[in-house]
Amino acid sequence: MRSKLAVAIVLLSACKPGTGSDQVADRFADAYFRRFDQEAALAYTALGATEMLDKELAETKAIRESGYTQAEAAASVTFTRGPATKRDARVDYRYVVVARAEDGPPLTHEADIELAQLGGAWKVVSVHLVK
Repeated sequence: MRSKLAVAIVLLSACKPGTGSDQVADRFADAYFRRFDQEAALAYTALGATEMLDKELAETKAIRESGYTQAEAAASVTFTRGPATKRDARVDYRYVVVARAEDGPPLTHEADIELAQLGGAWKVVSVHLVK
């Protein structure tokens, strides 16, 4: 009986919802690309991605302090995650991001989001916009 309970606990802890690299990448993409919320996106970053967001936050500080919000900047944005590409201890996902403004054609961009497992948790470590 104890061994079955131990196995169940191990299986449940291994299946924590939302902690896989794909889920972390999607949460980051939602905060960063869809909601334009760099502060929320910071929770999913480390290394170069954190530096990038810190710089963006510093550059937009005056605009945000004037009362301009992410909701005002947001268009209708959707994104699609491609398959994982593994490279050493890192995982890369290609995203297609589509922004639809009220007056104009949709704008499509691609971005590579690279994650690494740091301290037992997946973190976004770099973001590259593809031209």
